[in-house]
Amino acid sequence: MLLADHVLTVGTYPLKLIPDIYCRASWRSEALANHISLPRLIDMDWRVDIKTSSDNINRMAVPTCLLQMKIQDDATICQNKPTISTVSLELSKEKLDTMLDGLGRIRDQLSAVANK
Repeated sequence: MLLADHVLTVGTYPLKLIPDIYCRASWRSEALANHISLPRLIDMDWRVDIKTSSDNINRMAVPTCLLQMKIQDDATICQNKPTISTVSLELSKEKLDTMLDGLGRIRDQLSAVANK
């Protein structure tokens, strides 16, 4: 079954909306053709901090998650000398919940593929 393409007009420019399955296939073939490799997670560290503030009206104590990830770039892109960079994030409880929900979906999809 072929899925029909859709056209969306933004201003005066028509944009062709291609079904997601075609985009993934196109991206995968383009990545393989160009030997693209994404950065890899090397290490991760985290901690929970409490942001505090006070004034005459309010007192605030908000928990936040500080996340630090070490990322290694593809060696072929870096002339066979892979570089490691550090990415630091500060996440509120709500943002962390959103991130964990997304990671849970990824885990479930990987498990489904691995069980086939």
